[in-house]
Amino acid sequence: MPEIDVLIAGAGPTGLVLALWLHHQGVKVRIIDQSTGPAPDSRALVVHARILELYRQLDLADEMVQRGYQIPATNVWVNGVRRAHIPLKEFGSELTPYPCMFTLPQNVHEGLLEKRLNSNGVFVERRTKLKGFTDDGTTVSATLQNDDGEEETCEAGYLVGCDGAHSVVRHGIGANYEGETYIPLFYIADMVAGEQESPMSNGEAHITFVDDTFNLVLPFVEERRVRLIGTIMAKDDGTSHVSSAYSHTAVTFEDVLPDIKKASRINVEKVNWFSTYRSHHRVSDKFRSKRAFIVGDAAHIHSPVGGQGMNTGIMDAINLAWKLATVIKQSSMTEEARNALLDTFESERRPFALNIVGATDQGFTTLTSSSYLAHMMRNWIIPYVAPFVMRLQRVRNEAFKRGSQLICSYRGNSTLNQRGDASAIIQPGDRLPWVKTNTCDNFSSLKSLSWQVHVYGLPDVNLRKWCEDKHISLFVFEWNTKHSSAGFKKDAAYLLRPDQYIAGIFEGESLGSQLEQYFLERGLAV
Repeated sequence: MPEIDVLIAGAGPTGLVLALWLHHQGVKVRIIDQSTGPAPDSRALVVHARILELYRQLDLADEMVQRGYQIPATNVWVNGVRRAHIPLKEFGSELTPYPCMFTLPQNVHEGLLEKRLNSNGVFVERRTKLKGFTDDGTTVSATLQNDDGEEETCEAGYLVGCDGAHSVVRHGIGANYEGETYIPLFYIADMVAGEQESPMSNGEAHITFVDDTFNLVLPFVEERRVRLIGTIMAKDDGTSHVSSAYSHTAVTFEDVLPDIKKASRINVEKVNWFSTYRSHHRVSDKFRSKRAFIVGDAAHIHSPVGGQGMNTGIMDAINLAWKLATVIKQSSMTEEARNALLDTFESERRPFALNIVGATDQGFTTLTSSSYLAHMMRNWIIPYVAPFVMRLQRVRNEAFKRGSQLICSYRGNSTLNQRGDASAIIQPGDRLPWVKTNTCDNFSSLKSLSWQVHVYGLPDVNLRKWCEDKHISLFVFEWNTKHSSAGFKKDAAYLLRPDQYIAGIFEGESLGSQLEQYFLERGLAV
């Protein structure tokens, strides 16, 4: 038998979330990282509504929200003139308990996650790296090395690489990291704005377009502390302060300060952190081989547009965690059923990663391209058309769902989906829609990492008895017109997976028997 159930390589947000969700389900984990401690800098900043919804499962969301910052509005500037002001407070108020754009520095985020992990008796083994591994299909034998060069062998049931873009695990499973590197040079700065009045240090977000460059200003923690992201199209004709001869490691804050002042008009009091980098868009051609998996940046990497990268990785971790816990804890599962369940990790998460990379690539091209169409988008369509259409509730809802990852669905990508009515608004594979009425909130039940059943209306006796016999929680919500508007079917049984996605929608008679058949067909014990 292996020493541990799951070895996690990498203790960023993705690895920490994976460790937390696995430990909570009774899985023995070991988590290692090359660093000396949590991220020292603010780094990934945006935490989307879908992540906060999932954090409610382990009672993490409230503390995250308390420590973070809710951005009240965003502004669009073109060549120094403000062209649009778009309110963001309660932007997704009909869709989620977290209807805002939310920022939380990665160092604070990681600190909260690691503190919770430590309180459960699990600690990150720092200054320890994964050198390599062998996977014989029954166990994984990993070679670990500490700072002194000492090596040890760790036997694990499964290995998960949360080890970033240069992932040892991805190389070990022989995966190709397909994609490209963007030409523009990015800079990113965490800084404190001066006390002098500036329209761009008012606690709101700002996106500025000047010539072929853009800047994004995001406030966090408090109004005067901001994140600035920008691009430099390095030229030698005097139009940029950065020569094309510079490598990205040679560019300093002083080099880009003239461009920052031109674009954002922020008075800089202090720079806490500054970095430059070339952005990539890549997706691994596989997320699993035998007992080894890759998640987060090890599996996919994005442009920073929309703040999607870290959030996508965290969703990877939660998707994989309950599946690993199931195959580890349910000893009665056949090998075929185990593999079928674990295969759904790639079949569900890789298509979503491809969609996110495609969307962020399109957004990045719009923001940076020198083409006539991109110029029109930046100077006319975004500043003038976007604020007008954003007044429409349907457009606001769609924009929020896409930006906050509420739109993530596994329709058609997973054997875990029970076949249903293809014309229905809500289908297997979808995130459970949030509905709050005067008497109840249907997300109030989503605080456990287990299967459950929802009925909007009246459940039949057969269903009640089946749920009692199988020790599966049944939640009944009094029928309301809001449920109908959201697309729920009255009296139907909605089977929810441990990660809050709908596995099946069952109607008619003998609902308990239908649910029993669902689990039998997939070799899952209940």
